[in-house]
Amino acid sequence: MPTFSYAGLNAQGKELRGQIEAVDLGEARAALRRQGLRILELVAGDARQRSLLQLGSYLLHQFKAGLSVRNADLTMFYRQMQLMLRAGHTIVEALEVSARLASRPRLARALERCSARISGGKSFSAALSQERAIFPQIAVKLAEAGEASGELDLVFERLSALTERRSDIRRQLITALTYPAIVTLASIGVITFLVGSVVPRFAVFLQSRGKSVPWAAQTMMDMAEWLQRWGFVLAVAFAALIVGNFLLQRIPRVRLVSDRFLLRLPVLGSTMMAAAMAQVAWTFGLMLRSGLTVLEALRSVSQIAGNQALARALQLAAEQVLEGRAMAVALARDPIPSLVQHMAAIGERSGEIESVMEALGNHYQKELDSRVKLLSTLIEPVLTLVIGGIVGFVYYAFFQAVLAVSTGGG
Repeated sequence: MPTFSYAGLNAQGKELRGQIEAVDLGEARAALRRQGLRILELVAGDARQRSLLQLGSYLLHQFKAGLSVRNADLTMFYRQMQLMLRAGHTIVEALEVSARLASRPRLARALERCSARISGGKSFSAALSQERAIFPQIAVKLAEAGEASGELDLVFERLSALTERRSDIRRQLITALTYPAIVTLASIGVITFLVGSVVPRFAVFLQSRGKSVPWAAQTMMDMAEWLQRWGFVLAVAFAALIVGNFLLQRIPRVRLVSDRFLLRLPVLGSTMMAAAMAQVAWTFGLMLRSGLTVLEALRSVSQIAGNQALARALQLAAEQVLEGRAMAVALARDPIPSLVQHMAAIGERSGEIESVMEALGNHYQKELDSRVKLLSTLIEPVLTLVIGGIVGFVYYAFFQAVLAVSTGGG
């Protein structure tokens, strides 16, 4: 009897793999469904006997399955869910369709597991909470609020707006730093090539002509010799510094001190704070509007602050709110900007705290726009002066040496 290899989810959402004997593919599928499995994959033959083409396809699928889920994938999922729920689909139907439409297998598998858990009797928020590697706590909390109010479609609309906003903020910061990084790396490459390859050959030429070497050219030759002798050690030390910094950043205390220092840097620090508060304030207002308490909202937004110093301050503020203090009082701590404290006090007095915080988020978004432009405006001339000066000195050394050779001077 033929053997079929399968992969499927049981009622608890756990993935199972194995082989089953059946007359044909249809009977194998029916047998697996009778066992309560939701079939993810069913192919003829023992998995060990697959052809090379099938094996390659399988490995490619596994590679794609390991790719992380992007904010763009989550935004698309939230929008699809919003549309399908408003069109009258059940949550299970909407999840199954979204799983088939998902561009990342990792997200598709997570949605399949959520669908299986809901079919097994769990709520959507409970099913979502078991996929924390993909869905943030904010999504779980908003899902709980949506289930309580019966407005899950509105929750998905807000989640899509929130995720898209986060992507836009990240894109702004990356765009502001990409150009300087590219120019710096390209310049370092050109200078290294000139000093490490061209200058030594030119030095041999000068020495063969019996000419004295001008001071600028001699400086370049000394640098070239130093790079040839210590360049590898310098590269290893630089790589070790990067790796060491990466490892140190994983220590909570070091990360806290480092993030606090970054916020105090001129221009860059205020830009990072504007980016964090644009996200935190707007999300905070959205969560309150969705029916969550101030305490729940504070705890949730502390996880998306992106800066450990700011996140720690928000966590401490949540603890003070739990003790009964007013939110404006709880937020009066460094490094939370004083504007946030004042606006929170206004919101509490007016009873429109969610509207005030959303407006505050929009304010910081505009401030971020202006800060990014300022950062770009300051970085470009500084890079031009520094890198242009270095390259200019290299060319000056060359022309000085050429002039010395042609005139016979030193």
